[in-house]
Amino acid sequence: MGTGVMRGPDVRWWARVPTRWHVAGVLALPYLLAVAALRGLTDTMPTYHGGDEWTYHLPTIRQFAAQLPGVDLVDYPAAQTPLYHLLVAIWGELVGMEIWKLRIVGVLASYGATLVLYRLLRRHVALATWPAVGLTLVFALSPYVFGQSFILVTDNLGLLFALLAIDRFLAFSRERLRMEAFALACLWIALALLTRQSYVWLGLFGGVWLLTRPGIDWRRIAGGIALLAAAAVPFGALVIAWRGIVPVGGDPASCGLCTPEEGRLGWREVSPLRSPLFTLAVLAVYGPLLFWRPAYDALRGAGREVLRPWLLTAAGGAALGIVVLLIVPLSYGSGDEGYLWRVSRSGPQLLDTSWLFWLLVPIGSAIAALGVRRYGWRSLPVVLFGCFLVAQLATRLPYQKYFDPFVLLVCLLALRPADLRSWRDALGPVAIVLLSALYVGAFAAGLILVES
Repeated sequence: MGTGVMRGPDVRWWARVPTRWHVAGVLALPYLLAVAALRGLTDTMPTYHGGDEWTYHLPTIRQFAAQLPGVDLVDYPAAQTPLYHLLVAIWGELVGMEIWKLRIVGVLASYGATLVLYRLLRRHVALATWPAVGLTLVFALSPYVFGQSFILVTDNLGLLFALLAIDRFLAFSRERLRMEAFALACLWIALALLTRQSYVWLGLFGGVWLLTRPGIDWRRIAGGIALLAAAAVPFGALVIAWRGIVPVGGDPASCGLCTPEEGRLGWREVSPLRSPLFTLAVLAVYGPLLFWRPAYDALRGAGREVLRPWLLTAAGGAALGIVVLLIVPLSYGSGDEGYLWRVSRSGPQLLDTSWLFWLLVPIGSAIAALGVRRYGWRSLPVVLFGCFLVAQLATRLPYQKYFDPFVLLVCLLALRPADLRSWRDALGPVAIVLLSALYVGAFAAGLILVES
């Protein structure tokens, strides 16, 4: 009989299945490092639209805090709906109004959105743990998500509510059209609309998702439409009180959905197709980086009878993008901002369209057409992107930060486990992280002085 100590199987650390706490810790690490780099949020993150923190949001938060428990939701400096400012004002009354304490709310909202996206990638895309963690970090570290996490802006709280709504809509489909899940999704939509007016596209997504579910009956359709209408009631009440879609004291020029003079929806001098075209340009950035490997494998192994319809689809999508550019030119204009706008104005124009968009818009149109062919018109990525694209017809200000997170989100939700089989499949996601780091580094180094 031996006297040695019995040992279990030699399981390497990278082969072990991490617990939820391990995943939560890994996803929290970028936020903890950034908070430390900002000296406990006492320093200001050099990021996009950072001046809005001091011009609009901090004055609104202080105004609400001074008015508690009764708050005037009609007249305040910010142009957004008031939920974020109200929550931060209440938080400030509890812990103190120092700005570093107020910024904690944004960090927590961003971290919450990160956890929800991880759950979506695990449940909906069915990715393994580490690929889901990696792609979640690609999203969390993207420039128009990460930078907004450490200043007083409304973006990432609205993003959190949007992801929660999408999660519940998927649960509605997964759980045999259970209306409780749909009702909870509508609650998250209501909160998103009370954070930012632009999330009205979530209502469109919810309606299309409801109507396109297999086996849906008229009772569920009627109930779902009633729930979506109820989700819009709080926002509608604010619009009536404001007599527009911007608070009475807000700056209409900073509203991306309305005329700059009056804060109301109305005819604009620019074409409504300008923002959808820019959305396709953003898709052309992320799509090739994330889908080059599955596209390459499919093309290499496809026969002529399979390859021809795919090439025709791509060519048709690209041609449509070119035709629309001929009708609606796309070039840098006053107020346009984001890294694509900065690159586009560095070169020549052809027929009043920047050289960069002659390249990106046809590619984005081709990717969108191929996505419909690959996933089907009722799939999540197609319905989500389609509703977001249609909603951009109402967007007057094509700031890239309005588009970038959701286009990247659609691309991540469109991935399949088979698309991530080897280390080569990680090259695209790694490239996105590196490009994001370079852009953030340009701000930190002072190479980009203003983006507002």
